Amino acid sequence: MLRDSKLGTSYLKWIQTNPLPFFYRLSVKPNQLTFLALGISVLTVPAYLYSLWLGGIGVLISGLVDTLDGGLARLSNQKTNAGALLDSVFDRYSDFLALLGIWLFFQFHPIPWQVLVTPLLFLLLSGSFMVSYTRARGEGLGKTASLGFFERAERVVCLGAGSIINDLLIHLFPSSIWLREEWFFLALLAFLGLGSHFTALQRIRHLVRHL
Repeated sequence: MLRDSKLGTSYLKWIQTNPLPFFYRLSVKPNQLTFLALGISVLTVPAYLYSLWLGGIGVLISGLVDTLDGGLARLSNQKTNAGALLDSVFDRYSDFLALLGIWLFFQFHPIPWQVLVTPLLFLLLSGSFMVSYTRARGEGLGKTASLGFFERAERVVCLGAGSIINDLLIHLFPSSIWLREEWFFLALLAFLGLGSHFTALQRIRHLVRHL
């Protein structure tokens, strides 16, 4: 849905006219960008250990680089099935690494409602994987299911921006208990987790009706 919005369209137009020609002139390979995005995702784990805002920056940068490899493959006429496979698999690793970083953050920075952290992260992780799985399974059966409001782009932007906003609000309102106890961030995790499962159910319903 984000890709089809005005903001998404403007962003895609920007990368087609700015970074993609730059990487093309440098003879950068699409798979190199795919591995770079994964490398940034690995660094997101220690970034989240330091603070939520730094981890959020890592999530957004990784997501930015991840949007470039496919466009570069089309621009340089280097689209391959192997590249598409690596891109999809590394996306799943990136999702897991970001949530691992958040889980470790809360292990080293415990909050009063620590018991909620693991279930909420599990809810989001399972929802993220189900969104991807239903699409892949549908395509394997000859049907497309690219619908729903919580595709990966939306989740990446919300998680990354939400991590930064959480720490910004704490800095602006340090006396707020609901911010110091991370209720804003826990609500964000719950929102993304429930939204991901809702999107997966939308896709399941769509596929069942059309198979």
